[in-house]
Amino acid sequence: MRLNKVLQLASVTLFGFVIVGCSDNSIATPTIEESVEIHTVTSTATSTDIVPTLTPSTKLPTASPTAKPTITLTPGFPDTSASAITSPPAIMDGINTHKNYYGTGADPNVITLGPTEGGRAGWKPYPNKTSMEFELSHGDPVLAPLDMVLISFDNRNANYQIGSDGERMSPFNDLELCFESISPDWPGMIICTYHLLSSPLLLGHNISPDCGEVEKWKGTYQAQGHLFFEFDDYTVDENSVAAPCEAQIGRIVKRGEIIGFAGSVGSHSMAPFRIKVPHSSENPLVRRGDTHLHWVQPGSFFYWKCYAPESTFQNGVLAYPFECGGYRVPVEQQDVNFKYPSNE
Repeated sequence: MRLNKVLQLASVTLFGFVIVGCSDNSIATPTIEESVEIHTVTSTATSTDIVPTLTPSTKLPTASPTAKPTITLTPGFPDTSASAITSPPAIMDGINTHKNYYGTGADPNVITLGPTEGGRAGWKPYPNKTSMEFELSHGDPVLAPLDMVLISFDNRNANYQIGSDGERMSPFNDLELCFESISPDWPGMIICTYHLLSSPLLLGHNISPDCGEVEKWKGTYQAQGHLFFEFDDYTVDENSVAAPCEAQIGRIVKRGEIIGFAGSVGSHSMAPFRIKVPHSSENPLVRRGDTHLHWVQPGSFFYWKCYAPESTFQNGVLAYPFECGGYRVPVEQQDVNFKYPSNE
């Protein structure tokens, strides 16, 4: 995947999976069986707009301890990156100083590159969890950890959801954004964040009556671009269902810029991040999509540092996706309804 392909999502071939661009009045999508964290996504094609809807999940595969790939760097992948598969930063000042913000880590069974454990000690992840939460307050700004470009959104926001234990969780903020890194430190890396309340990258979100929240959570129903799930990835072309959100697909955001605002699931507010790293080894869990992309454990795979405009980031170090170290975003951007100007 390269940036010029990301900017042409209307009709592209990504990861060996072809999606043909369609008009707003006729959206053709393949039959999809995808896992959205603890659910499965399916769709069927008709002559009207099609977006995936949810059905109860089936048991998904888990990684075998013997399936972990041998770690070798991807050809062209910078050997100066500071990560679990290369080497630590030369200077550790200010690195990994805010681990108190870490929440539940990813399920070790879905991690196929680097350390499998991470996140808050003693907080057990649910099966097939691909992310680590950053424990933020409701409405806190969520910042870009590095330079990247928006490649998709999935608006799953709802007034409430009923959990597997019968508990009613309200609100159920679940807007997801996915980006591709354009940093030379991490070419082709995928960064997704979800359970967002809102985003300045979706001009119509919480503005248009057709891009807000549904009453009861139903999963993926309003999406556009290249989406990533536990074991699969696929592309949803621009369509009339997603159009009211006015997603700025292809917009570049710089490290430290706002990409969204932390949402809540019931009383738990957070901003989970899940990250796929390209690698020469094959991911044995991928059912459909790029087999050379691996979920990694965000809290232990990367080195993190507080963002400030004057800060120098060593190769491979990511910015914490929240305000820290004395940095605060501009006052006018602290409103959860803040929007970036149109990129058209």
